[in-house]
Parts: sequence; C-alpha cells; structure tokens
Amino acid sequence: MPKQRLPRPEPETPPARPALAADLPRFLLLEREVEIEYRPQMLSALQSKVDAVAAAARDTAPVCPRCGRRMRRQDTRPVSWLARCGCLHAPVSRYRCPPCRYECRPLLDLLGVEPGRISGALARWLALLATVAPYPLAARLAELLLGVTISPMGIWRVAQRLGEAAAHHSDALSRYHADSRSTGAPTPAAPSAVARISHRFSPTRRWWRRVV
Repeated sequence: MPKQRLPRPEPETPPARPALAADLPRFLLLEREVEIEYRPQMLSALQSKVDAVAAAARDTAPVCPRCGRRMRRQDTRPVSWLARCGCLHAPVSRYRCPPCRYECRPLLDLLGVEPGRISGALARWLALLATVAPYPLAARLAELLLGVTISPMGIWRVAQRLGEAAAHHSDALSRYHADSRSTGAPTPAAPSAVARISHRFSPTRRWWRRVV
C-alpha cells in the first residue's frame, strides 16, 4: 500500500514576490538603441512597399463571388494599422455589388490586415508572449523585448482574436474531414515506409534516448 505523502511545512521566512530586474543587460540596451535608430528607415521602406501594392490594386475592380459581376467602387478612405516598426497608412477603396449587396475592401484582404488593429508579426509576437506569461507580465515583456508599449488588455485582445481565428480554422477543417465528399490530402511525395520513433527517459542518467 503506497504511503501517503504529508504536505511540506512552510518555511519560517515567506518567499519574496518575484519581479523583473530593474537594470537591463548592456547588450539588450544596445540592441534596443539600434532598433530605435533604424526603425524610421524600416517604416519608410515598408510604407513604400504597401504603397506599391495599393497602386497596383487600385485600377482593378474585383469580381463579386456570388454572381460573378464586376463590382462598383463606392468610396476611398484612409486606413491605418499598427506593425512592429510603426503605424502604416493606405487609401482603401470599398466596392459593392448592387444586385447582391455584397461589399468588400480588396486591398485589406490582399494585405491581410484590419483597420486600426495590430497586424503582422507584432500580433503574433504578442500572442506568443500571452501564451507563456500572464497578461500584465506579457505587456511588460513586450516593452522590454520588442520596444512596444501596450496594456494588458491589448495583449488580451490580440490573444483572443488570434485564438478565435485558430478555432474557426480548426472547426472548418473538422467539418471538411467529416464530410464524406471531401478528398484526402495529396500524398505524391509520401515515403514508401514509415519508421516509428519513440522517446524514453532514463531517470538515472538524466538524458533522452531515441529508439527506432
């Protein structure tokens, strides 16, 4: 019969609350200085690329996905969103299909951004910090590691939106595979034989051994 383990007694001195170091490493400060120094150049280069994409898509009217007709341009408004190097701007046209009453903004769909939101790699970095640390600590780490000032609520919103998108994708993938009419994944480059690999842990030597 296994022996019941008794709870360990608490130490006489209570532990101190952990906190981040007030003084940053010197090399981290140097990295931050270089990033801040060259951030305007990065923002300018990225803005020029966004302007090129916007100019290329400006004269092309999209096709309505419902009826296949050319959509009409309703208006064009300036839109901004936040990336890691700064705030970006672009004139975005809104198109509408009168028979179907379907509206879209093709430039935002092409760039994969949302107006007024945190987009690009910055949103993914913030969501990654939110998965490994509480929201207040993730906001502090974002300031220390990325040089971005954001509130814990902003971290929560980014994590919620990316989590919602991942959940929608997983649900859609489940519905696709649950349908008997769906086709399986193509496997033209699949190997002829598959080796099963397992991992075992040795408690005496403290290392992992791979067995095939």
